[in-house]
Amino acid sequence: MRSTILFFFIVFSCTLFAQDYRKSSFTITKSKTITEFSQQSPFFEAVNNLEMPLPDGPSSRSYLLRQKIKSKAFFSQQKKAFQSNYLKSIQQPVIGDSFAPYILQNGTKYPVFGGIPSDNTLAISNDGILLLAMNSKVWAYDMSTGTTLFDNQVISLKNFVDGFSSSNYYDPKLAYDPEEDRFILALLKDNTPTESEVIMCFSSSNDPRDPWYIYNLPGNPLNNNRWTDFPTISVTHDKVYFTGNLIVPNEPWQTGFDGSIIWEMDKSKVYAGDTTMQATLYDNITYDGGYLRNLHLVTGAKGNTEQQFLLSNRNFDIQNDTLFFLALENGALSISSIISDVPYGVPPNARQTDTDTSDATSGLQTNDARVLGAILIDDEIQFVSNTIDPSTGFCAVYHGVIVDIENSPTVSGTIIGDPQKDFGYPNIAWSGNENCDREVIIGFNHSSFTDFPGNSTVFYNNEGQYSSVLKIKAGANFVNRLNGSYERWGDYYGLQRKHNTGEIYSFGYLALENSRNSGFLAQIYSPDTNRLKLKINVVDYNSCDNTLEASTIGGTEPLEYSWNGQAFTSDKQFSGLCVKDTVQCIVRDARGCFDTLLYVIPPDNSPSGNAFPNPTIDQVAIQFNIDEGQTVYLEIYDARGRLVKKLETLAAKKGLNEYVFSMLPLSSGVYTIQVLTNGKVIQKEKIIKQ
Repeated sequence: MRSTILFFFIVFSCTLFAQDYRKSSFTITKSKTITEFSQQSPFFEAVNNLEMPLPDGPSSRSYLLRQKIKSKAFFSQQKKAFQSNYLKSIQQPVIGDSFAPYILQNGTKYPVFGGIPSDNTLAISNDGILLLAMNSKVWAYDMSTGTTLFDNQVISLKNFVDGFSSSNYYDPKLAYDPEEDRFILALLKDNTPTESEVIMCFSSSNDPRDPWYIYNLPGNPLNNNRWTDFPTISVTHDKVYFTGNLIVPNEPWQTGFDGSIIWEMDKSKVYAGDTTMQATLYDNITYDGGYLRNLHLVTGAKGNTEQQFLLSNRNFDIQNDTLFFLALENGALSISSIISDVPYGVPPNARQTDTDTSDATSGLQTNDARVLGAILIDDEIQFVSNTIDPSTGFCAVYHGVIVDIENSPTVSGTIIGDPQKDFGYPNIAWSGNENCDREVIIGFNHSSFTDFPGNSTVFYNNEGQYSSVLKIKAGANFVNRLNGSYERWGDYYGLQRKHNTGEIYSFGYLALENSRNSGFLAQIYSPDTNRLKLKINVVDYNSCDNTLEASTIGGTEPLEYSWNGQAFTSDKQFSGLCVKDTVQCIVRDARGCFDTLLYVIPPDNSPSGNAFPNPTIDQVAIQFNIDEGQTVYLEIYDARGRLVKKLETLAAKKGLNEYVFSMLPLSSGVYTIQVLTNGKVIQKEKIIKQ
């Protein structure tokens, strides 16, 4: 159990009810290939709609505000009965390079301002090419050279797709495909049935300055007076997916939402820039007679996934424990419900220094409790959403873990909150340094009466423990951009693992000194450097019946060993092999991590008590005694007696010394190492390089 929060007795279950959906096929013609982005004026002038559409459309706003008032009243009466305790780890994430996106003019850096809401999103390639987007701009940066890439530095979404000045382009979502080394940008156009479109942009290469292929999907695909809102995107081995909500204009929230949709595209077609492509639409997605809302695509933690999963919940409820689990396989969509051990609930608004706490609709808008980030780690899904913290009545992060997804999925949850701060708009990325790791970094926005809006992070380890919250960046002032009692805050957070190196890139909301908002980019490293590594040494030499012993670096106790395919046991020694025989050893730790080594028994011409480890793969240390301080150096000879390398002359003190060096540059074999001073050999060792 990761949390002691218990609202009432709940039994884990996975329930199947009547479910339904429709499929239809659309032939989408490529609208254009962008070879050069429209020129941006050096004044960066633009007229934007001050506030982008609220998720689920404006019809839900009044209902959502009423729910926040009810939530505040309910939890002010109940919160003393709850505690938000969970296992804590002493390790915190490590922050690397960090900065805010900027425009460079005459040697001065000016911030790239975000819209209302900011809608921060990012994508980072294996080559370190970074794309950032906010309402309503795109910015590119080369992390290896520290330079911006676009000639105009920042490009509006309208100019990016060569759009119409009379239209509104908003809600950008970025993704990177590590298999094809391509970028994807999805965005929405307008919020009326006649003008609404989903615009999908695909880079033609790994350089965002090269041409982009643009496809416009209908925002009113069923021609029934709807428009599309709130996007998510993901990439599998062969498909690109987009989800959104269909909104009926000028209707109350009960009827204004008309279902969530899934677009499925063949990525080989869009990456090739084909003139037309077939897009499959899944709509009328229902469970137990009701539409599922805010379908969120599950992305691959370690790269692209083979199968597409989706999550949904009861995002408007003050308190609920139901999660909807969807799986798309070979064109068939299955839906089930899962009951969590820890309920979630619609969060209150977050507080700023100027927030009126007597008004539940004041402060920073947190929207609702929908899923905002989800990743697939082997057979497990971890996800995050907004929620209320029942122990404080403040807004917090809900972290859920779904296990056994192929058979009988169950979910457990934890609420990450704070006694002073509000947390909101989380996202999640895998931070493991071994394939077996289930460790993640969670990034989110923070604010309070004394903390200006900024962003923070937390680390979740293999033992189900959470680090204390680490502040990535503090805001410089409170946000004040809208007339009225509340400000937009979110509506999502950029977070992605750099797949080939493992660090996480975070792009959260940041309040600026002038009370406007931007984003803050930071590299985040896992604090876990514990990696399982296997070594083998001969402890008892004979021509035959040699005794081997396994040793390990890293890993989590207890350890088990399998020798030559035998069953795993705790025995780290193995006997019965002759010189030049080969043995296979596999070590398995408590996490289920493995390391495997094929080891050839060397002849007994190597061991000496003064060299360790021996045999070795990399570093080795030779100990020697001298009567007075002097300089020493090493000579390395191969098995034929040829000098391979003379190492650096170093100072040694009187008494016992240790010369440490790496044999990694050498090929496998037996080497004679001589320690010399003033041309005189003072020690000689035979060392095996594995």
